[in-house]
Amino acid sequence: MYTEISNSCSCFLKAILFDLAEQREVSATEFRLVRSFRTENRTKFFFRADQFGLVIPLIVEKRSGSRCLVKIGAGTVVEQNSIRYRLMRLAVLPELLETAVGDDGAYLLSVGAGVLADFRERPYTVNADRIYMEQREWEKMSMMNCFGRIHAAGNVLAVVESGDFHCRVVSEYNDRGRNRIFAEFEMRSGPSEMLKYEDKTLLFISCPAGSGYSGLAFAYREYLLEHGMDTLKTRMEGNPVLQYSAEAVRVKIFMAVKEPYVPDGSSPVKVLTNCDEACIILDGMKAGGIEKAVVTLVGWNLGGHDGTYPAHFPVEPAIGGEKGLRKLIAYAGKLGYQIVPHDNVTDIYRGSPDFDYEYVARNEGGEPLAAGVWGGGQSYKACPRVFLERYGYEFERIRNLGFAGHYYMDAQSTVMWRCHAGRHPADEREFALALSAITTVPRMLYGAVSAEGAAAYILPFIDEVSRLHTPLTAPEMLKKCPPALRSLNPRPVPFYHIALHGLLLYQDHWVHGYRNVKRGQLYELVLGARPSMEISYRTDGGNGGDYRKCIEMLKEPCRWCCHELKVQCELVTSFSEPEDGFYEIVYANGTGIRVNLTDHEVNGVPSESWLRF
Repeated sequence: MYTEISNSCSCFLKAILFDLAEQREVSATEFRLVRSFRTENRTKFFFRADQFGLVIPLIVEKRSGSRCLVKIGAGTVVEQNSIRYRLMRLAVLPELLETAVGDDGAYLLSVGAGVLADFRERPYTVNADRIYMEQREWEKMSMMNCFGRIHAAGNVLAVVESGDFHCRVVSEYNDRGRNRIFAEFEMRSGPSEMLKYEDKTLLFISCPAGSGYSGLAFAYREYLLEHGMDTLKTRMEGNPVLQYSAEAVRVKIFMAVKEPYVPDGSSPVKVLTNCDEACIILDGMKAGGIEKAVVTLVGWNLGGHDGTYPAHFPVEPAIGGEKGLRKLIAYAGKLGYQIVPHDNVTDIYRGSPDFDYEYVARNEGGEPLAAGVWGGGQSYKACPRVFLERYGYEFERIRNLGFAGHYYMDAQSTVMWRCHAGRHPADEREFALALSAITTVPRMLYGAVSAEGAAAYILPFIDEVSRLHTPLTAPEMLKKCPPALRSLNPRPVPFYHIALHGLLLYQDHWVHGYRNVKRGQLYELVLGARPSMEISYRTDGGNGGDYRKCIEMLKEPCRWCCHELKVQCELVTSFSEPEDGFYEIVYANGTGIRVNLTDHEVNGVPSESWLRF
């Protein structure tokens, strides 16, 4: 890659600038190479767009093996004519991964857990996917800071190593017979802002020919292990909480919620499961053969689920209050289950007794940063840079109720937010990393922490993610995405699952959420996801499936996962898809499985079944 980029690349940069005089964007596609310096493993280029007085130094470094680093250093871009032209976005090496229309292969897009867009003949299309999802396109569930190419000219994984919080992956199709994919960095949010002071770094990794998307996934896993991640096996040493969790299913019991959702949060609390009824559910789980489970109580707190955050206390009286909750916690421990709270440190509700405007994130106009309307009414985003100043004491208070096990934090890694408060401003990177760091508190108190959302930046902070979203089992995701992406007819693949298996625990759908339960459970085997259920005792509405039905549905996949295979902590060493819907997976301990989701027998595996080899 180093030689290809430093010696052969014809187009290094494309820029979008804002013309202050004409109040519109203009493109800079002609960059003149002014000067370059070369050593054995490093080349530094100086490019200038003469019309706009834009100077951009770019460094290309050869790294170990088949890797190459491309970097634009923080503070090195010069805008000589900034009195009129302001640099807004910068595309780096836009033609490096170019292909021809009709070629075999595909681009790997950072949508969901990974989708492939092939090189078929199609109308000219431009698609842009932000690394880490944004609110207006949350259906993409973008989590990964990488993209790639699968092609005869070379399989390549590109990792956006820095600048990822302000970056989009742009893919162009059939531009006069050519396709391209590249990273485009946001250099400033608005023309009046200063340039963002951060490195813009891309790591290109050449992958073995013929390895397909799994080869790219293995390269990404290696990268993650080199940049802050550890394997589950490493983290489990001396950690009985995580050891237990790795052999258990995840169970969410919905206790209470305010319905209907209204802006002022004035709806009454509706009980879905009280503490005594939860004990009955636990008995049913034990009788159903579920030996180990991480039981998460949703809505145990004041006002039920999303009722009065950041306040938790007093324990919601309608479910049995603190006395009933302590009894339930003790009973779960007696049965050998972990039992933990469903918590949230990202939202502040106007109706909360602990509401404090000082700790609410603000938009550009200084207004509270509004999110959704849930049980507690209109929610606002808490600013994670100062959240612990006011509410950090709650963690120990919750722990003192007796909870023990793999802690759960809701909405911890979702869309990108900013805070414009004068005392605690935070850009997207600062906001996301401050929120991620808060997980360290319960991780130290309990031994392990789980989060909703698996954006790459949060991975070193957590031990489990509640879901790795993929259109393989949630096709509705793509149906709600922008037309440009849908027009590509992208093919979902388990790229992220392959990379993360053995590094994190994760799940797919709750068992009652599958339209076809049998196929959903087979997909769990393909994805390496552990079985899970979201339930309630009462069946008169509310979240969660009927516990009796769900326990019955969970029996078989629980046996597969927790008793027969036991591969949750194993790295994937081989993953292939000989034909669409038929998968062969091999784990580091030698366990191999074949899963057939086709409508016919393949390699001795009947339709809609699996076998171990």
